[in-house]
Amino acid sequence: MYYNARYGLIMTLCLALQAAYGLDSDRDQPVQVTANSASYNQKTGQAIYTGDVVVIQGSMHLWADQLQVQTDANGKIDTAHATGNPARYEQLQDPHQGPVTAHALTIDYDVKQDEITLTHNAHIHQDDSSADGSVIHYRIQDQHIDALGDDKSRVFLVFPPSTNKPGKDSKAPASPPPAATAHDNTGAHG
Repeated sequence: MYYNARYGLIMTLCLALQAAYGLDSDRDQPVQVTANSASYNQKTGQAIYTGDVVVIQGSMHLWADQLQVQTDANGKIDTAHATGNPARYEQLQDPHQGPVTAHALTIDYDVKQDEITLTHNAHIHQDDSSADGSVIHYRIQDQHIDALGDDKSRVFLVFPPSTNKPGKDSKAPASPPPAATAHDNTGAHG
């Protein structure tokens, strides 16, 4: 019984993290998890890791105080929920760019949507681009960000300056950075 629960716990985490990938090689890397304690309930399909949780798979790193992973009836991962002060995420999406780094009090990963939701004091950053907000939705595969403010604060985005200089061989403006979409739900427009 101990072997089955331990095996189920390891497989649950491996399946959850295989879907969250940046570099193609990340999904082929082993998953390494450390925590102060771990539990897995085969009936409910829930795994809980508590205390200084560190998850590493290839270029992906996740640090949290607690991580909950939920599986469906077939044993496939539905969601992963990390909490911390703050919980932190980092992953290399493109070898020609810096890693995507993010932090928030909670980080939720929806496997089917391939989306990370950062909630409460959310921040995401890559190279010279960044976004801050109350809630940030980040679609991993297409590197799309939606940032939401709240009644206390608005979203804040930083875009790098264009590398194209007017004049020679300037055919089109540089494409926008990954943080190209933001929504402000406060109703205030600047």
